Parts: sequence; structure tokens; C-alpha cells
Amino acid sequence: MTFSTVLHLLLVAFLVVVFPIWDRRETRRLKTSADPAVRVRSYQKTIAWQLAATALLLATVPARLLFTPSATLAELGVKVTLRQAMPVIVGLLIGAALPVLLTRTRGRAARPMPQLAAIDFFLPRDRRERAWFAAMCVVVGVCEEIIFRGFLVRFLAGPPLALGIAAAVAAAALIFGIDHGYQGIVGILSTGVLALVFTALFFISRSLWLPIVLHALIDLRVLLLVPGGEAPAPGVPPS
Repeated sequence: MTFSTVLHLLLVAFLVVVFPIWDRRETRRLKTSADPAVRVRSYQKTIAWQLAATALLLATVPARLLFTPSATLAELGVKVTLRQAMPVIVGLLIGAALPVLLTRTRGRAARPMPQLAAIDFFLPRDRRERAWFAAMCVVVGVCEEIIFRGFLVRFLAGPPLALGIAAAVAAAALIFGIDHGYQGIVGILSTGVLALVFTALFFISRSLWLPIVLHALIDLRVLLLVPGGEAPAPGVPPS
């Protein structure tokens, strides 16, 4: 077993075991603290670990392997072209944009939209928090796609674990969902499904850039759903 393989196994162990525990503790801290700086530090820690993990991968895996899929949908028994997948892409964009349009047409609310209530404690309140939140969204859009789609699917499918491509896709989606535990059960399920969609788009387009752009845009839209000063006072957990 090479040194790179050992590092990759440690990264997978971090994603499967360490991060969910860390995420749970971080969520508890965010829900109970009245200090606005706690949210900023949480954004900064997310940026830091994702950049570190991505740097490790770029140093140990050829970039072309991270940005191109190890399989095609045809190998999973699905025959879909990028043109045929366009309705899904358009649907994702419309689904992401619709809440923003509804928020703007109905005027500014005193509370976040219902679908954001579960992550109310994580939402930015002031200008500084919004700036760090935006930076985190961009970093997450790039790094999570490299980590979970570009690396994890390929690693789980091949040696030493050799799960096979179908099981690797499912396992990577499950890990992705669990690592978003702060969003609650519904959030875990929805992010798991979104992971499958991003993986499919990765395989269809033969490039990681399409999932990266969509991922970042979907995350950044939160800033439009919760304009500055609209969120409840810091430290107030969602009802």
C-alpha cells in the first residue's frame, strides 16, 4: 500500500467517522451560542478543512483524474446524453431560483423561509458574516465536488476497497448526506439525492465543472433568500 493510499484512507475515515462527530458538536455550539463570531469561525473552519483536503488530493492525484469521471452512466445501465439531461439542469436552476423570486415578489420577511428554518442557526446575520458565508459557498462548491465526486467515487470503486462503481456512487452519496447532518434528517436525505444528481451530471458531461458551478450557485442563493438583517437574533434556535 502506497503512502498516497494511506492518506486517502485517512481522508475517507475523516469523512465517514470524524467529520459527522465534529459536525454534531459544531451544530450544538452554533445553536446555543449568542456570540455572532461563532458563526464566522464555523464558516472559516469549513473553508479551512475543505481547502486542506482538496490540496492533499491535488498533491497526490493527477488533476485529470479528479476532474473526469472513472465511469459512464452506460456502465450503470443508464443511457443519457448531456442534451437529454438539460431538462434536469434547467429544473435544478429553476428550483433554486424560484424561492428567490417568490421572496423578492412578496417582500422581505422578518424570518427566513420555512425551508431554511432547519438551518436558521447557521445563516449569516450581518455584512461580515455574509461575506464569509459567500466565500464558504464558493469554496464548498469547488472543494466538495472534488472531494466527494472527483475523488471519493473513484477511490471507493477501485482498490483497495473495490466496491464497484454502482456501490461507490451510492456510498459517496450516503457519506455526502451524513456529512450535512446539521441540516437534519430531511437535509441529509435531500443532499444525498442531490449528490446522486451531481454525480450523474459529472458522468454525463465528462467534466467536474458543471457540478461545481451548479453546486456553488445553489449554495449562494441562500444569500438572496435571507437578505441582511432579516434573520432572527443571534443565538435563537429555529422553532
